[in-house]
Amino acid sequence: MEWYGSPLTLLPPLVTIGLAIATQRVRLSLSIGLGFGALLATQLDPLAAATRTAGFLFHVALDTDNLLITTFSLLVAGMVAVIEHNGGTIALVRKAERVVRGPRSAMAASWLAGLFVFFDDYANCLMVGTTFRPLYDRHRLSHAKLAYIVDSTAAPVASFAVISTWIGYELGLLADALKGVPLAGGLLLFFVSTLPFRFYSIYSLAFVGAVALSGRDFGPMARLEHETRVATLAIEKSERPESARSAWLAAGPILSLLLATVAFLYLDGRASAGVSGPAHPTLLSIMGAADPYRSMVLGAGTAFMVSIVLSLYSRTLTLPGVLLASWRGMQRILGALVILYLAWGLGSALETIGTAHALTDLLTDSVSVWSLPTLTFLVAAAISFATGSSFSTMAILIPLVVPLAVSLAGGTAGPPVLATVGAILAGACFGDHISPISDTTILSATASGVEVITHVRTQLPYALTVGAVSLCLGYLPAGFGVSPLILLPLGVGLGAALVWTLGRTGGADNS
Repeated sequence: MEWYGSPLTLLPPLVTIGLAIATQRVRLSLSIGLGFGALLATQLDPLAAATRTAGFLFHVALDTDNLLITTFSLLVAGMVAVIEHNGGTIALVRKAERVVRGPRSAMAASWLAGLFVFFDDYANCLMVGTTFRPLYDRHRLSHAKLAYIVDSTAAPVASFAVISTWIGYELGLLADALKGVPLAGGLLLFFVSTLPFRFYSIYSLAFVGAVALSGRDFGPMARLEHETRVATLAIEKSERPESARSAWLAAGPILSLLLATVAFLYLDGRASAGVSGPAHPTLLSIMGAADPYRSMVLGAGTAFMVSIVLSLYSRTLTLPGVLLASWRGMQRILGALVILYLAWGLGSALETIGTAHALTDLLTDSVSVWSLPTLTFLVAAAISFATGSSFSTMAILIPLVVPLAVSLAGGTAGPPVLATVGAILAGACFGDHISPISDTTILSATASGVEVITHVRTQLPYALTVGAVSLCLGYLPAGFGVSPLILLPLGVGLGAALVWTLGRTGGADNS
C-alpha cells in the first residue's frame, strides 16, 4: 500500500477524535473517521472505499472475540434489568447504606470493588458500573464520577494483576520479544519484576482512591458534581420509600457472575494448559491458557439464569415480566454496542493503513538508554489514544521496542528493559483512558449511565495529571537508574497532594 505507515495515516484518528470532542456526536465522528480510513486504504477511490468500509464492519462483526464480548454485555445488561424490576437492586442498596453512609464511602466502596474485580477489565466495567449506579443516585453523586472510578480502576488493575485475562497475552508477546535473552529465574520472574515499573497503573489506582476518600474534585468533574447535587436535592426531598424485597435477588446474580466467571476461567484454562503444558500446571499458567471471553459469557449466562430463577421462585416477576425486563435492559446498551463496533471497525482500518507504525516511526528515530522508558510511555499512550486499544498497542510495541531496549542494555534484561516493558503496558492504559474511541471508555460510560464524551471530558484532567506524575516521578528518573522503591511512595504522595490542593469538596464531605 502506497501510504502504509505514512504520516497521512494519522489523520483518520485525529479527525475522529477532534469531531467527537467538537460535535459531541460519537457515532457520526467514528463513521467519518472509518470512511476516511477506508479512503486511504483504497488510494482515495470513493466507490472502493464504500465497499471497504462495509468490509471493515463485516470483519469486526464476525470476529469471534467481538461476538463473545457483545453476548457478555447483553447478558449482563439483561441481568441488571431483571434485578432492577424484581426489587433486588433497591433492597441491596438499602443493605449497603448501613455501611455506606455518605458520598465518600460510596465512592470508596466502588473503588475497592474495582480493585476486587481484578481478573478482567470488561467484567470490571460492567459489574462495578451497573452495581453501584443506584447507590450513586442515592448519594447525589454524578454518573460521570462513577464512570471515572470504574474506568481508571478496571484496566490498570487487570493489567497489573498477576492472575487476570491479560496475563497470557502479555506473557506470549514478551516470550517472543525476549527469545535468546538470558532471564534469571525465567519469564515469569521477569514479568513480576516489571510490576514496580507500571507507574501509571499504580499511580492511577492510588489517585482514584485519593479522589474517593477525600471527596475532592477539580476541573469539569467538580462542576458536574456540584450541578448533580443541586439538581437532585429537590428530587430527594420528594422521594417516597419503596417496598424493598430480599437483597439476595440482586446479590445472588452479582455473586454468581463473579464466581462463575472465575470458575469457568479456571476450568477452561486447566483444560487448555493440560493439553499444551505440563502435567501439573500452576495457577498462573492455567489463567494464562484460558479463553477469557468464552469464560465471561458462560459466567454472564449463569448469572442471567440465576436472576431469572430467583425472580420466578420469589414470585416477584412472572416469566413474561422477566422476558420484558431483560429485553428492555438489552435495548439500553444497543446504542453503546453500535459505538463499540464502529470503534472496532476504525481500529481495523487503522491497522490496515499502518497508523501505529507511523506514530512509532515519528517518535523513535533516535533514542538513548535514559530516554527510552519516557519515549516508550509517550508512544504507547499516543498509539492507544489513536487506536482505542491497549491490546493492539502492546502487540505493536513489544516486538519493536523490547529488542531495542535489550540491545541498548548490552544484551541483558536489566533495569532499562524492565522500565521499558512497564512503560509499554502502563502507557497503553493511559492512552485508553484519554481516548473517546476506547472500548473500555465506552463500556465504562455505558455501565455507569453517562454519555461517552461527558465521561472523557471529566476524566481527562485526572488522567493527564496522573500521566504527568508518571513521567516526572516515574519514567524520566527510572531512565537514569532511580529505583521504583524510591519513586513509588513519592508519586503516590504527590498524586494525593494534588487532589488535596487542586480539588474542592463541593458538598461531598459526608462520610
